[in-house]
Amino acid sequence: MSGKRLWLMLVALILVCAGTLFPVSYSAAGQFLNGSYGGKPYKLYVPNGYDSNKSYPLYVMLHGCTQDASQFATGTKMNALADEKHFLVLYPEQTSSGNSNKCWNWFETAHQSRGNGEPAIIAGMVNTIKNNYSIQENQVYVAGLSAGAAMSVIMGATYPDLFSGVGVGAGLEYKAATSMTGAFTAMSSGGPNPVQQGYAAYQAMGNRAKVMPVIVFHGSSDYTVYPVNGDQVISQWSITNDFSQTGTNNGWIDDQPERTESFTVSGGRRYSISDYEGGDGIVWMKKVTVQSMGHAWSGGSSQGSYTDPQGPDASRMMWDFFKSINNDGGGENDTTAPITTANPKGGTYNHSLQVALQVNEEASTYYTIDGSEPSIQSTMYTEPILITDNTTLKFFSRDPSGNSESIQQEIYVIDESAPPSEGLTIPSLATENGFAGQLTADGKGTGDIKVGDKGMYNIDTYRGIISFDTSTLGQTTIESAVIRLYTKTLTGNVSSIQADIKNGTFGTAAIEQSDYSAIASLHNILSIPSPPASGHIDLALPASALSEINKSGKTQIRLKATTTPGFNINQIEFYGGGNGEKSPVLFINGINE
Repeated sequence: MSGKRLWLMLVALILVCAGTLFPVSYSAAGQFLNGSYGGKPYKLYVPNGYDSNKSYPLYVMLHGCTQDASQFATGTKMNALADEKHFLVLYPEQTSSGNSNKCWNWFETAHQSRGNGEPAIIAGMVNTIKNNYSIQENQVYVAGLSAGAAMSVIMGATYPDLFSGVGVGAGLEYKAATSMTGAFTAMSSGGPNPVQQGYAAYQAMGNRAKVMPVIVFHGSSDYTVYPVNGDQVISQWSITNDFSQTGTNNGWIDDQPERTESFTVSGGRRYSISDYEGGDGIVWMKKVTVQSMGHAWSGGSSQGSYTDPQGPDASRMMWDFFKSINNDGGGENDTTAPITTANPKGGTYNHSLQVALQVNEEASTYYTIDGSEPSIQSTMYTEPILITDNTTLKFFSRDPSGNSESIQQEIYVIDESAPPSEGLTIPSLATENGFAGQLTADGKGTGDIKVGDKGMYNIDTYRGIISFDTSTLGQTTIESAVIRLYTKTLTGNVSSIQADIKNGTFGTAAIEQSDYSAIASLHNILSIPSPPASGHIDLALPASALSEINKSGKTQIRLKATTTPGFNINQIEFYGGGNGEKSPVLFINGINE
């Protein structure tokens, strides 16, 4: 007999001994509908009196091993509560083909990350319900029992943008096990160090990281998933929430409760409630320890499986806890995430370009250009991003309240043989290209465009001037603009090139020595590193400079170089006008109005 089959049989035996199966029965009055997604069935409870003109919270309930959606609905009494409080309940259902004991596969690495396995299927079910019913975006909660509780923890860590709270009934910390053998060990002795797992869950959240409300229920006599696991869930989420709020483990919230109170169910069990507050004074986590309760859903119906009717009502307590967080305005529950756009958008371009990331509110923007998922540890956006090769740009913004948008993506293809997309190519004016020296003795010149220093420990001796007749643009709405220059000679070392723009001309149209220091419309509109010794460079104008392009006359660009002071010359020359394909050109993409 295989080890996996033996483990599943043992789990089945333990759970069957812990409770008795009864026929499905519930007193709710709404509709209990069947559906499927990703090869797995689900049931959806739509409460009595549902009105599509209103919006409702959504609870996602993940059953334990050997259970199904109907049994879990009966045992938790969640449908009756949904009628009373007016919310929808989604019950994803594991199949026997997915796990012969119908356990969610929380202990397998294939089902522990975003976009993969069972988490992706559950998330897909949630999005299906959101598309078909009026669901409140900030009130979608996930909860479960045993294997379902372990999966609910995984869902909270991998889809924090989808869920607003996690309920854990006799569950385990994030990635408490990554194998069948490890699952046995975790269930009896606990998983890895919760500090380590807390940071791992924070990393799984990525740029979507936020403080997650968590409520834990565990029986003190649970010998299937031992009580140490309930403690570890709290410890793990204290670390995850601490990092999510502050970016570090600095004690904004910890696993030491601010208060613990004891209660007794009338005619039932004693239990304690521990509250864990964040630095904002909000109780973000609760742990309910039920004395002498085994492996069961606390306060459930005796008509369901694996319930303990003598314990406090876990379903109602979860509802009350999550509503208290929502009413307190904690986390993202009553706010909206920023919206970030890239300008220009992705597409095929025949030149390099600079992409500006613009956000609709005060926020920090993070991005990657290698196709990887960005996080708050990624590069923070401070200036337009130079795109010179085929690039997948991913980005998101996060506001001071911790609200993060979903990751945005733009794909840029640089194909020099492609024609400008719905754009114009404007050649430079050969007789108005050239350079101006800092001092009269440094001279000036028409033709080739020279920037850099003359050596002898001078810097910024020469500044280049490029002139374009942009009057043909008329009423065009300019979406992007790029100047292409071809290198003629490079002497010494030029580490970067900067540019100013002039709406009109710096002086008269002709090159003048005073062009060196004449006032620009905008200074330092861009900077590109290390120009090549041969070939071309593309200067993509940022969005802020597009309005300075003169649609009824001339536009000039002044180039400056950054060099290291030294005895030797450091300068670069670009071909001026009249050099055929190597002459400077301005690419304009826009819309004719």
